[in-house]
Amino acid sequence: MGMFDTITLDPAIRCPECGALETSHQTKEFECLMSYYRIGSVVPSSCHSGIIRDQFWCRACQDADRQAVRPLYLVIWHSVLAAVELDAGEAERKLRETDRLDLIGWLADSQREALRWQGKFRRLMSGLNAWQRHLREKANPEPDCEKSRFWSRSLSLPDEILNAPDPLAEIIKLHSKEPKEDEP
Repeated sequence: MGMFDTITLDPAIRCPECGALETSHQTKEFECLMSYYRIGSVVPSSCHSGIIRDQFWCRACQDADRQAVRPLYLVIWHSVLAAVELDAGEAERKLRETDRLDLIGWLADSQREALRWQGKFRRLMSGLNAWQRHLREKANPEPDCEKSRFWSRSLSLPDEILNAPDPLAEIIKLHSKEPKEDEP
């Protein structure tokens, strides 16, 4: 079978045969590097703007021994995945009606997502640095000084993490949670 890329379908596509919802689509029309794409993603394709015909596989139809393969159309607009449609006419309409305001919205979504991941990375690195500091201080305790006590208290990890059988796993678990809305 080889490698493929995955497109997250939002909204999901309803199979016209059985009515099952498909929330993702695997394709070999891009780089086949097991990358993930969604509407608004820049896609590596020889098609700058146009429609790529692909094949839609319905898992429910395949499980029920019905015809599982149908045409699927990937709408590419200025190297951006603009739509994924089962109907060629609807794909053509989406290609015609996609405009720069859509592009601005997709760019804003991408920037928000990048900021969310940067925040998750910074929080994880902060926890890992605190764990490294804890191990260093445990191995080489410095003479007690005001500056050292301040940093230890303000940048230390909770006792539940420090006393856990696998503190590193606890740090990763702590930082894999999504931040609250008011957190960066």
